[in-house]
Amino acid sequence: IEKTDVNPDEVTETVFATLKDKSDAKGLYLKKEISPEVIRINADRGRLIQILINLVDNGIKYTDKGGVTIRIQNAKQSDDLSLITQPSSLVEILVEDTGIGIPKKHLSRLGERFYRVDRARSRDLGGTGLGLAIVKHLVKAHGWDMAIESIEGVGTTIRLILPVA
Repeated sequence: IEKTDVNPDEVTETVFATLKDKSDAKGLYLKKEISPEVIRINADRGRLIQILINLVDNGIKYTDKGGVTIRIQNAKQSDDLSLITQPSSLVEILVEDTGIGIPKKHLSRLGERFYRVDRARSRDLGGTGLGLAIVKHLVKAHGWDMAIESIEGVGTTIRLILPVA
């Protein structure tokens, strides 16, 4: 991981350009909401793009109606940020989809290598069960935290919490 100052808008545009044909083929939107106060992120640009491509691609795979939003904003302090101790400030990157959601009983296992919630559907869509494991590894290598929230039939939100250098 070689961190530099990265423009979040430019990174998001790169991710969307990569996945536009895939989302268009399903009639899904790709949307970004970047708070104006977040003008840079200290990250390995290539690895951040890899993380976001994996997350947005998953969102597209498991969404039939609606789309995927990347939201980048100052994070709100809360109890679920237990891995980060007292940073001066935090930024969060949220990847939200309007997809099928993930049953609660599977949430704790997401990110394990080769773990798939629905093996038959994952296989049909080309999933190997490695995407989230790679994301989890790269997030950890950056020194960030990750949380997954999902409601069946409503969608999934992956939250990355980044300390601001």
